[in-house]
This record gives sequence, structure tokens and C-alpha cells, in this order.
Amino acid sequence: MTKSSIKTYLMIPLSLTLFLASSTVLADEVTSTQSVTESTSESKTSSTSAATEIKTSQSSATTVTSATTEADTGVSEMTQSQTSSQSATSSTASQTSTESLASTSSGLNQSTSSNSALTPRTLRSAVTTSSSQPVTSTSLDSGGIRIQYNGDLTANEKIQFAVWSELDDQNDLRWYTANNLGAAYAEFKNHRTYGKYFVHTYANRNGKMVGLNASSIIVANPQVKTTIQKTSDTSFDVLISNVPETVTNLVVPVWSQKNNQDDIVWYKAVQTGTSSYKVSVDTKNHRSDLGHYEAHIYGYSKVTQSQIGLAASSGFDAVDSRPNALVSIGNYKENSKTFDVNVVGSSATKTITGVSIAVWSEENGQDDLKWYAPQISNNQASAKIDIANHSNTFGNYIIHVYTDYSDSTKVGTNLGTYKFSPYSVSADQTAQGISLKFDSVLSFDKTQIRFAVWSANKDQDDLKWYSADSKGEAIAPYTNHSGYGTYYIHTYQSKDGKMIPLNGKTLTIAQPELKTAISKTGDNTYLLNMTNVPLYISEVLVPVWTDNKGQDDIRWYGATKVGDTAYQVTIQAKNHQFETGHYSVHVYGKSQLEGNRTIGLATTAGFNVTSVKVANPSVQVTNHNPSQGTLDVVVSESADTKAIKTVKVAVWSESNQSNLYWYETSTVVNGKATIAVNQINHKGIVGNYTIHVYTTTQDNQESGYNAGTYRLESKTLQTLPAYFIDISSHNGNITVEEFNRLKQQGIVGVVVKLTEGTSYINPFAKAQIANAQAAGIKVSAYHYSHYTSAGEAQAEAQYFVRAAKNHGLSSATVMVNDMEESKMLSNINSNVQAWQDEMKRLGYGNVIHYTMASWLDIRGGQVSTSQFGIRNFWIAHYVNGYTYLDQASAKAYAYYNNAAAWQYTSVSKKLTNNLDENIDYTGRFTI
Repeated sequence: MTKSSIKTYLMIPLSLTLFLASSTVLADEVTSTQSVTESTSESKTSSTSAATEIKTSQSSATTVTSATTEADTGVSEMTQSQTSSQSATSSTASQTSTESLASTSSGLNQSTSSNSALTPRTLRSAVTTSSSQPVTSTSLDSGGIRIQYNGDLTANEKIQFAVWSELDDQNDLRWYTANNLGAAYAEFKNHRTYGKYFVHTYANRNGKMVGLNASSIIVANPQVKTTIQKTSDTSFDVLISNVPETVTNLVVPVWSQKNNQDDIVWYKAVQTGTSSYKVSVDTKNHRSDLGHYEAHIYGYSKVTQSQIGLAASSGFDAVDSRPNALVSIGNYKENSKTFDVNVVGSSATKTITGVSIAVWSEENGQDDLKWYAPQISNNQASAKIDIANHSNTFGNYIIHVYTDYSDSTKVGTNLGTYKFSPYSVSADQTAQGISLKFDSVLSFDKTQIRFAVWSANKDQDDLKWYSADSKGEAIAPYTNHSGYGTYYIHTYQSKDGKMIPLNGKTLTIAQPELKTAISKTGDNTYLLNMTNVPLYISEVLVPVWTDNKGQDDIRWYGATKVGDTAYQVTIQAKNHQFETGHYSVHVYGKSQLEGNRTIGLATTAGFNVTSVKVANPSVQVTNHNPSQGTLDVVVSESADTKAIKTVKVAVWSESNQSNLYWYETSTVVNGKATIAVNQINHKGIVGNYTIHVYTTTQDNQESGYNAGTYRLESKTLQTLPAYFIDISSHNGNITVEEFNRLKQQGIVGVVVKLTEGTSYINPFAKAQIANAQAAGIKVSAYHYSHYTSAGEAQAEAQYFVRAAKNHGLSSATVMVNDMEESKMLSNINSNVQAWQDEMKRLGYGNVIHYTMASWLDIRGGQVSTSQFGIRNFWIAHYVNGYTYLDQASAKAYAYYNNAAAWQYTSVSKKLTNNLDENIDYTGRFTI
């Protein structure tokens, strides 16, 4: 039988090794289709029975077979030597003697030892049974041998069975006592071997052992079969069949023949039928090695109580049938002195493992031959060839490319002959430092270029060396040097451990000589223009103050860069209490040549303010929506107004001011204070509303303004505020009955989480929407946002709208932008604007923005309520923390009643699990 290579390659666990040793199963005797326990052995001669080694059958018979032999052969007496070598591990006092049922020549004789089973000799039964039944029947199951005595049971006798395996004489002999039905069970774990088992039956009659029957049964070695099917270019299924029920927990070690077993993976087989299993192998788990793969089968034997080898399959071959990569020349010009050799593969070509490029000139044979080995990335490799590496020889060049692939093939490509037919250093100031560039028609390995840079000031105390990149470029940061004036730049080529000088030049870095100009641009506004600002200045700062009272009003302005060497600053008199007189203006900057220290750049003549013109702030009513009963009062500063401290707004419609409500804010964002007026705060009365505005400036000056009369006529506000919940997949499937219970508790709206990012859809959304609508509850939808750029915001909006359409939500649905991820805070307003604009472009413009109160500018955050309108915000703020706040208390608190809604708790107990509960001020979520 052909030996497999398990012993050579397979790493066998110690416990399995011990089993193989004890069972004479040789690892190197495994074939591709037969049991790994297959072996041959010579017959052993014995006075009792031959102990056979474990063998596998070539037949297709079932793995476990049985054969029962009636006690119709004579039973010979056991010799004293057999008694000692074949004794059972234990015996009872009643087994001390046996009584013969028949004559010595034809019956079952007494044993000479109470611990030993008798060996069959005659064909005559010692008991009477049905002609169709043996004295003792035996059969197998997954756990052991079932033994049944078929004779009549009498009150004064006890039936006992001696059971042992043929292997290793009687070292596993066990006695089993039949129950009142004559049955006993010999578990495999008491014997732990395959092969032939002997079962001798005795009757213990008043302490005498009488032999009744001798039979045997075969516990066959497993004969599993394997088939391997290819399911894709990289996937294979190992199909295992004919697995006996005595074998469980099949595992399949798989490895490629490349590099021994360094990629071995043990796969757990999945049972697919009563006696069949499957393992799916992906060569990606084996570093995508190509070539032949070995697959062996192991399982846990209930017979041996250990893991055993079952089979060595024929294995499988992973081959690469894809075409080779494309090899070509790129960026070739006859007078360029450089070119590229490109080896371009893709997922559709073979996988490149190595590239070697041989380049030499035709002149003088191959005396300038050079090999290139570019790195491989994304199945591609590219090498830039420079004739400087070939003695700067001009003329015809020959290029050969050798490509190694993962399937162990090597392909040579002759790219043919290319003709090449013959250097400068530039140094320029940039904002980052001195930009150095080496260029030459004589091709060099530009990474060999070294620049030595130092200032003439204090000799070479600031000398620094810089290595060029592959383009011959480098930056000498200003912070590495000090001093103004002349800078020396020397260029070298580092080759073969030597520094070859190539070029020397100088650069002058002048001290700052700014030019400044101040002009009046408004009644109270002045513009400082600064030009000729050195590139080594990283930041420009402008302190401004009035001569009156020293520098009590000094203010540092950060200049805005408007060109490479140009900056501007706008100076407003309002920042200096609108004082008149002379204003001093100095210019400072952070010099990279002085370690970013702030240095003086210029002292201007300043400017004189002879008079100021202080204007009143602008008071406007915007976003007037009579049918919704809302409007905004916006008080705006300008360069000519004093800074606002607080704004109060009195609004009423009744002649006796019975519905008068005072609004107040001290939040000023970008010079604007916004107050949202809502009819709900005025008892919901329909009528013409008078609006008076009162402002207090930072110097405590108060002013009043009549903003006019505006009609508010919302008919639905009589039912507001109303209450709604928001849910996600965490809430699971809420039934129609549960939604009806919520309605009975005052919940008339629900906001369902629909999407998140660009890849998640709430799996419960369809049912949640349908059940809420069936209960008559208004449905809105929210999207959990992640975007950090305008492009991502637009993509998430598109994903949200597609899902809304797929869930049957109309374009009138309230669509919520849920902002909770802290990574969104950078550029949040511009990104939210991009999201909102895209939603409107897609036809779903009824948008609301949800976030925590701390994110809003009115609470010190970054989200602009003026940009998007406070009435378009749904604000989360748990005033009771994680203690439930009831609806009546929430209504009494009336937090953020100028917004669309307020989420006041996340621990509502209106259903079994906690719910987020919200108050709706505008009806958008509930009406």
C-alpha cells in the first residue's frame, strides 16, 4: 500500500501520537482514500486467539460490523499460564468455581481461574433456546456492545458475561452482570480498541460458575472516504463520508507543500448528514500559496476514547490560470536620460512576487550591467532607470525584465533597445524653508544628492545636511538655521562612500522690511495693509490701542494672509470703546529664523480718529410663518454699533396684554442675537401680535425699538405642546397594541431610526413604521450621522433619502439629522449645510437637526442656531439626569420652547424597555 507523507509533514498532537503507538497505527502508512490506521501485521500464534493489528478494509462494508457465534463449539479448559496472563482486573467470591453443563468432550468446562473467561471449543449449547435464537446475542451501537442472554432466567442463578478484545491477550477483560431481563452493556471506554471481541456467558448458580456460551463480535476500524471539490479559484470543499457513529469531532489539517507546514490550518469539519462531513478551505488562509495542498482527516473515537487518524485525502492543487502582468517602458524620451520600467498587474493577472530588471548599454559589452529589484505594491512594480548608474554612457540601452509569480513561474521579457542621446541646483525661499532642487540631464540617483546649507553668520555653526528625495528635492527648514544675510548651499553626490562635489551657490535672506499702509474704509473702520512680509514669518500679529488712558483698550489682531507676502487687518473703533484721538498700530511676527520667537516687524504712524458715528443695532423680524404661529426677532451688530449685552422682547396680542410673554437672551453669535417667538407661549391665541425689542449694550446703555405688528394664526397650537418618542433597533418590534397603549399615555408621534452612515439600515424600521401608522401615530425618521466633510455629508443624505423612499416615507416626512459623534465637530456648520442642501435637492427638505444642548452655540458649543434657525433644532437635555421626568413637569419647565422639540428623558417607562420621550413645541412631529 502506498505510504502517504503524514509522518513527514503533519504535526501530530501528543495524545494522538500515543494512540497511534498503542494501536500500531503508523502515520506514514496513510493512503489518500483509506483509514490512517491502516497497517499490516504478521499473525501472532497463541494458545487462545490471534491478536490482530488494526487494519482497514478495501471493501465498502459499513465501518462497524458484528458477527455472533453461538456456543456450539467446545470450550477447552484454560491452562494455568492463560489464567495468569488473561485474568480480569477484578472478580467476585461467587466466581471461585464453575460447574460443567456437559461432558468434557462436548460441553463447557470449568475454568481453572475465577478471573478468566473460557475459550470456546464445542458447538453444543449448554442451555435450551428457540431454534432461531443463539444463547447470547450481541450487537453494537456508538457507545459499546449490547449483550442479551436469550435463555430462561431462574431465581437461583445470575448471568454474567466475560468480555475482552483479541488485541494484547486479555488485558482489558471485564465482567458484566446481566439485569433481570438478561441484558448487559459493555462500554467501549472499558476496552478502547478496535478488532475482535470475545463474549463468554456464564451462569453463577449458588456460587458456581457454569459456562453457557462463547461468541465474538468485530468492532471494525473506520473506513472513511474523501472527495475534494473545487468551488472557486481559491476555495475547495473536502467532503468526508462513511463516518461511523463511533467517531465525532472531525478535524482536517490542511497545508501547502511550500515551506513545509508553516501554513498549516486545522479546520473543524461540519456535519452535513448522518455519516458525512464537510470542510471548506480557502487558500487565502494559507497565504494564497499555489501548488499542491495536503488534507488529512482526524476524529475523536468513542471506541479508543482518543483522537485517531482516519484518512489522508489525495489533496488538491491550487493553480493560477490568469495571464501574466504587462511589462513596458514609460516616460521615455531620447534626451531625458531617465525612463521607467513598469510591471503592471491587477486582480485579473497573476500575482507578482518579485521583479528583476537587467539594464546595460551596448558599448563595451555588459561592463555597465546593473540589476534593479523594485518593491511590489498592489501587484505592480516600477523602477526608474538612470543612465548615471551606467557610467553616464549614452547610446543604445538594452532592457531585460524577469518577473516572478506566486505560482513559482518566472517569465523573461526583452523590452528591446532604447537610445539615449547629455545639471543645476535651485534654491528658493518658501513659507516652509529653503526649497532645494537638483536637476540634470545627466541622470543621477537623486536620492544620492546631499545639500550642505549654512549661513555666513558665525561661520558654520548652523550647518545642516539634507538628503534629496527621488525628485532631487529637499526642504531646509528655517528653524534649523539662524541669522540673516548670505546662505551657502553646496551640492554633493554620495556614491560608493565618497562625497563628490557637484555645485555651489549662495542665497540671500534679507531682514524684514515691511511696507504698511492704513486706510479708512468706513465711519469707524480702518484697514491695515502689510506687504513684503518675509516668507520666514509664520504669523503676523497687530496690537492696536488708543493714546487715551495708556493701553487700557489694547487689542491684538491676528492678520489675515492675502498673498505670499501680503497680510491685512481690519481695525474697528467699536473694539476700542469708539474712542477718538490717535490710534497706535505696531506689527509683530513669529520668525522661523529665530525659533518662531515673536519679533518686531514694523511701527506704523498709526491713524487719527476725529469723530465716530455710533449707530443703533439692526432689529428685524424674519421667518414669519403665520400658519405655524412663529417668527424670529434678530438683533444685529455692525462695525458702527456697540456690542450687545442682552436682548429682551415683549410680545402680546390681547389689548389688556393678558397673553404678554417676555423673551430674553444674552447669546450673541457672530454679532447677532436671535429670539424665536412662538404662539404657544401666548396661550395659542390667534391674533395680531405687537413686538417691542429692548437692547442693553456692554456699557449698559439701554434702547427700545418697536418691531411692528405680525399676525400669528396657528389653529393647531391649541393641542400643543404634544409628546412623542424616538426608537431604533434597540427597541425591537413594537406592536400595534403597544403603540395604542402609548397613545393612551399621551404619545402621538414617533421618530424611527432609519439609517446610519452609508451602510446601515434599521432592520426593524419597516415594522416599526407600519405598526405606528396602523395605530394612528405620526411617523418621522432620523439618520445617525458620521460625516466629517461636505462630500461625506452629501453621500449620507443620499443614503437616507433612498432608504426613506424604500420604506414608503413621503417627501413631507420630517427627516432628522442626528448629530452625536464628536468627530463631526470640525467644520460642522459647513458640513451640516451641505447635508441640508442635499436633502432639499433630493426633495426631502422638511429637516430637523438633533443634538445635545452643549453642542449649540447658545450653550457655548459650535453648532450655529442662527445659521439653521433655532426652530429647526430638536435639543436633548436631561434636567433630571437619568431620573424620569413626566410630561406635566416637562411642560411646566418648557425648556427650549423656541426650538422645534426638547428631549427631556431617556428613561420613560411607558413600555417594558426604556424609551426616549420628547415634547413637541411646533407640531412638526405630532400633527
